[in-house]
Amino acid sequence: MSQKPIHVVFAEEDTLFRLMEMGLRRGLTPEGEKTLRYFFGGEFSAPLKTLTTMADRLELPRGIETTVCQSDEILDRTLPSADFVVVEASTLGKKRVEACGTKTRLIQQFGRSYGNIDVATARKLNIPVANLVRLSSQSSADHITALILALARNLLHAHRAVVGRRDPAQSPAFAKDPPRNKFNWAGIRNFKILARSTIGFIGLGENSGFVARRMCDMGMRVLYFKRTRLNPEEERRYGGVSYAPLDELLAQSDFVSLHLPYGKDTEKYAEREFFAKMKRGAYLINTARGGILDEAALYESLKGGHLGGAALDVYRYEPVPSDTPLLDLENVLWTPHICGGEPDYMIDETEAVLTNIAKVFHGKPPQGLIPEFVS
Repeated sequence: MSQKPIHVVFAEEDTLFRLMEMGLRRGLTPEGEKTLRYFFGGEFSAPLKTLTTMADRLELPRGIETTVCQSDEILDRTLPSADFVVVEASTLGKKRVEACGTKTRLIQQFGRSYGNIDVATARKLNIPVANLVRLSSQSSADHITALILALARNLLHAHRAVVGRRDPAQSPAFAKDPPRNKFNWAGIRNFKILARSTIGFIGLGENSGFVARRMCDMGMRVLYFKRTRLNPEEERRYGGVSYAPLDELLAQSDFVSLHLPYGKDTEKYAEREFFAKMKRGAYLINTARGGILDEAALYESLKGGHLGGAALDVYRYEPVPSDTPLLDLENVLWTPHICGGEPDYMIDETEAVLTNIAKVFHGKPPQGLIPEFVS
C-alpha cells in the first residue's frame, strides 16, 4: 500500500509562499509566475530553474500536496491534514495547534517572532516550532538604519554641497597645491547626535524590531506605539524600548518611523493633523507602504518648515510620477523601494524554509528550533 503524499500547509496568502509552493511542486504556477514577474521582471528563467530544482536537491519526495490558505476557513479545514505548517502572520492558537494533532511534524514560522503560535500547546503535542531570521528583514533593518543616519548627519545637503562645487566650464584637474584644512567649509548645520535624540516607531515588528535594538545600542531613547502593547520581556528583547501613546510619541520624537500595513484603516494614516503633532524639526521615515502617507499634507509640512525632512523608500504610486511636488524639495531623501534588498533574497528565504521541511522529513532537527524546544 502506497504512502499518502506529505501535505504542506501555508497558513495565509503570501507572495513568498507562492514561491515555496512552486519549489515543492517543482513547476511554474500562475500565482508563482506573478510573484516572479513582480520581483524579477519578464526574464525569470534563472530563479525559476533554482526554484523548480530545489526539492530534488533537498531530496524531498515527489507528489507533495500544498495548500495556500486564502481564508481562515480554509486554514481551519486543512490543519488536521498538515504534515508541515508554514506561517507568517496568522495566529495559531490553542485550538489550531490542537487541530494539527500528532500528524504535524513541524510548524515553521516565516520570520523571527513567533508570538502568534501557542508554543506551550505545540510542545505538549511534541510538534517542534522553528523560526527564521529573514534576509529581507535584515536588509530592511540595514536600510532603515542608513536612512536614520543620513538624516541625522544631514548627508543629503552635505553631498549636494560638495558636488555643487563642480564648475562644468572648467577642465577637470586635480589640485597640486599644498594640503589645507577648513572645518565644515560648506557650512552644514542641523546635525543630530543619536545619543541625545529620541526615535518613535509606529508599529513594532520584525523589521522595525531589528532597528529598535540597534538604536538602543547607539544610545537613542526608543519609543513605540502599537495597538497591543508588548509585555516587559518583549520590550527588553527589543533593547529596552518604551511604550508611548501616539500623541506623546509624536510630540517627543526627533525621528518618527512608520511600520504599518496598508489597508482601509491605515489609508493616509499620516495626515495634516499627524504632522502638526510632530515635534518641530523632526524627521519622518516611511519604508512601509506609500498609501499610509498623505503626500500633499507631508509636502505642506516640509515646505512650511515644521518638519525638518523626510526619508521615503515607498510612495503611493511607483515609480514616483515626474510631476510629484515632493521632488522639488531639498529636504526629502528618496530611495526607490529597495529596503527589502535583492530579489534573490526571496529565493534564499524559500530555500531556508524548504531546507527545514527536508531536514524534518529525513529525521533531522530543523534549523532555528526555538528555545522552548532546545533541551
